[in-house]
Amino acid sequence: MEDKELHSKENTFVFIDINFGNERVGRLVIELFNKVAPKTVENFRALCTGEKGLGKHNKPLHYKGCRFHRIISQCFVQSGDIINNNGTGGESIYDDVFDIENYKLQHTKEGLIGMSTISGTNSVNSQFYITSAPCEHLDGTNIVFGTVRKGLDIIKEMATVERINDHPVQDILITDCGELKKGQPWNIHIVDETEDMYPPWPNDWEEGNDSTGIEKAITTIRESGNFYFLKKNYSSSQNKYLKTLRYIDWYLKSGKYSDNVFIDNCKFRTLLNLAAVNLKSKKYKEALHYCNQVIKLHVFGAIIHIIRCQYYLTD
Repeated sequence: MEDKELHSKENTFVFIDINFGNERVGRLVIELFNKVAPKTVENFRALCTGEKGLGKHNKPLHYKGCRFHRIISQCFVQSGDIINNNGTGGESIYDDVFDIENYKLQHTKEGLIGMSTISGTNSVNSQFYITSAPCEHLDGTNIVFGTVRKGLDIIKEMATVERINDHPVQDILITDCGELKKGQPWNIHIVDETEDMYPPWPNDWEEGNDSTGIEKAITTIRESGNFYFLKKNYSSSQNKYLKTLRYIDWYLKSGKYSDNVFIDNCKFRTLLNLAAVNLKSKKYKEALHYCNQVIKLHVFGAIIHIIRCQYYLTD
């Protein structure tokens, strides 16, 4: 099926807000293919809104509060167990389970969303997955019914978290979810105390078309990290500095930059900021890691060696 056939004006859009532990990392915006699998789409939409109330297990028919309980690198991430929240249960809005509608679409790329087939059956409930790479081995056994339009880098980031037997050590939670009506803003940026109004992930930023605007964004994000550092909110400060590095790396890959001095100075300062944050948080190995990153830039080596000494003296 061609992309133009999938992206109908009648398609449903939903959002899923995600936290890694206590830190909000961003919003997924998902387009659901109404014409491909209307029953599956309605199940997923209603589970995002929670409008159906309690199910037969006396649990809310709602994805809010669900964990991403399974992460397979270079394959998919999985969530949606609204009953046990560990991958052993689930419930649809259609009285527990319902039959798979079809296998029209194949798992040809990252960012596709499908329902997890219950082992040994031709049925699904509430559990779903999002691909982080092509997954041809799922073709013919699992239904694809949507795609991620914003926030795909969140899925990629999940693949990097610490796991035990494919289960993330840190809770990765759906903190909110719902339907996006036509004309409603997607609100992919995170509003906080700072002037940083940019999306957490630069690939989702549609306005980043010129070097002046991009460099302003990078500066604003890093200054937001400084704001939290001065308030001794080291967790939020670190998240802002990591976001700064994401924007710098994206800027370099875009080919839009014209000022190497700006890039070098900003990356240098941000790496030093991250070293300082981790020193304040007594995470000395992490601080050493960022110091080593700065050494690779071959600038102000003496300063870095001083910070490295602090690590070794406190280790």
